[in-house]
Amino acid sequence: MKTLGRMSAAIVASTMGLGISTTVQADAVSEFYDGKTVRFYIGASPGGGYDVYMRTLVQHMGKRLPGKPNAIVVNMPGSGGVKASNYVYNVAPKDGTTVITPFWTHPLFQLIRPRGIKFDMSKMRWIGNMAALDSMVVAMGNVAKTLDDAKTKEIVVAASGKGSETYIFPQFLNRSINTKFKIVTGYRGTAKMTNAMEAGEAQARGGSWQSWNVIRPNWVGTDRISVLVQAGLAPHPDPNVKGVPMLVDVVPAEYKPIAQLLSVPVAMARIVGSPPGIPNDRLMALRKAFDATMKDPAFLADAKNARWTLTILVAQMSKPISLRS
Repeated sequence: MKTLGRMSAAIVASTMGLGISTTVQADAVSEFYDGKTVRFYIGASPGGGYDVYMRTLVQHMGKRLPGKPNAIVVNMPGSGGVKASNYVYNVAPKDGTTVITPFWTHPLFQLIRPRGIKFDMSKMRWIGNMAALDSMVVAMGNVAKTLDDAKTKEIVVAASGKGSETYIFPQFLNRSINTKFKIVTGYRGTAKMTNAMEAGEAQARGGSWQSWNVIRPNWVGTDRISVLVQAGLAPHPDPNVKGVPMLVDVVPAEYKPIAQLLSVPVAMARIVGSPPGIPNDRLMALRKAFDATMKDPAFLADAKNARWTLTILVAQMSKPISLRS
């Protein structure tokens, strides 16, 4: 837990020490980006929550980058997003042309399953955070109504890989409270998992509640789906999930520390950052473009139309969370 505390402290550190870019620095940054391509990486397939958030961000943020570079989204699914994070941290250019939204589980992976991890999230250079999400296990309404139903019968759960929240949460429930989730991995993204549920080859999946509002908004608030459990810092305010138990409240005492450990990083669900090594003036330029995007009425309108949950973070704000180091 001390290691997690140090990691969290590094991730939420202040930006005060970076200073203010001068006009000369701004001109140099614009000159650098002129004619370049800035790649925004996602460790997920097209169509899911991560993808939609990032594509909308790039659509609005891209035109605010100094020097007017090209801005493109690169999908690199694999190993619960680890493939993309490993690539960005170790291979991709560290000159300001590489941006990523890593999975929120990645800080945890460094502590609980470090095998295959070739990154250190505490050393990333954070640009901002779009949203604090709530992870939930959701079943088809004709299969289960409550978490107790999952203790009495087998429920097929679609998941991506063992490093994904779509696997971690139902597996943790199997071990802690003896649910009977049969987890089938190999689905590339929550959109494909949802398609599998609709086709009848799967009966449930994990993932953010917000992804349902993006992928199947017409199912929300109907008996097509039942939310069995939620994980986050607090119960989600959506009336459609009112009364759904929190993960930390359904597990025995000996499992509560793990449940809390799993719940905290959800607050960093849509962090945006660059690998260590990016020059400070270019990092500040990316932050400035991000901050302007977060206040842009056109971006906010698109987010509202997509029924996003946004946590607007700009450089001048220190609460509720600041993902800057």
